[in-house]
Parts: sequence; C-alpha cells; structure tokens
Amino acid sequence: MKRQEGLVVMITGATDGLGARVAAGLAELGATVLLHGRNPEKGKRVLEEIGAASGSDRLHYYNADLSSLAEVEVLAEEVAADWRGLDVLINNAGLGAGPEPQHRETSADGYELRFAVNYLAPVLLSYRLLPLLRLRGEETGEARIVNVASVAQHAIDFEDVMLERDYDGMRAYSQSKLALIMFSFDLARELAGSPVTVNAMHPA
Repeated sequence: MKRQEGLVVMITGATDGLGARVAAGLAELGATVLLHGRNPEKGKRVLEEIGAASGSDRLHYYNADLSSLAEVEVLAEEVAADWRGLDVLINNAGLGAGPEPQHRETSADGYELRFAVNYLAPVLLSYRLLPLLRLRGEETGEARIVNVASVAQHAIDFEDVMLERDYDGMRAYSQSKLALIMFSFDLARELAGSPVTVNAMHPA
C-alpha cells in the first residue's frame, strides 16, 4: 500500500474499534494521525500502543466529549490552532443503541444523545474544520471528509426528532445515521467544484 507521509488525518472515536484500527493502519503508512477520544487515560494508552507498534512519532491526541457542542467547538479550535491544514477528517465516533435501548438519554445540551453524538457533533466539527480542509485541498488538489454511517437507517419523524415519545435506542441510532447520510449528500453538493469531497460509508 502507498506510503502516506505528509498526510494529516483526524479520526474521531479513535481509541477503540474501527477508529483505532484505522489510526494504526495510517500510522504504519507514515501519516500524521490526530486521534480523538473522550477518556484522556485511554487516549494516552492507545497513542502509546499505536506508536510502539508502528514506530511513528507523528501521533497526536485530542480529548473531547462529543455529546457537548461546546466541547466540539473547543476541539475544532485546538486542531485549528495546531495545524495549518487537514487532508482528511474521518467522523467515526458514535453511539449504538445502548445497553438499555428503552432508556432515553440526553446530551449536555438537552438533545437526544444519539442524535447529538452521531449527527450534530460531526456536522459542527466538519463545518468548523472545513477551512483547514479547503486550504489543504487547494494546495494538494484533494481533501476528504468521510462520515462513518450505517446500513441501519430509520425515517426521521420531524414531529418528534428528539424521540420524546415511544423511545427506542435502535431507532434513535438508525435515524441519527440516516441524518448523517443526508448531511453527507448536502455537504457534497455544497462543496461541488471544490477540492474537498464528502462521502458516507458503512464499515465492513
């Protein structure tokens, strides 16, 4: 596989599962990887593990709870302060149906939790980091936003987007992923003709 020296990639939810695997793979290929997580101790451990396995010293960790839009804003500000440009943003962090699918949870801002983390957070982060992606895209000819979605999708009831009635965690997860896909199409159209591409994908 082609080496990726010079590439700067940010991955949300990079301390576990798919995010950690992608981070490790890119580190092995020589990319600079910005890992995001919400537990600083775990983040430090994963950073050290990936560094030891890949031999890379181009790994950086950022901490933020994506259920808080204020923390998403701070995360974007920190990345923008540290990096002149960004080649790839992978919006991977997300919540599933939860251990108690009938128990409705809300975010720090009062939104249904899965809608907040799986949809609102990546939308806000994408727009806040878009200037960095545009800048790198203009320099290299391409930059990318990749939204990790799902084949699990549920129609959105716009009379009850926050699912305050008859709550079901799987439905909450599925509608948040559909919303993310819809955002991907909308942003792709908005950026048509620019060097920044937007894609949504189902892992595996």
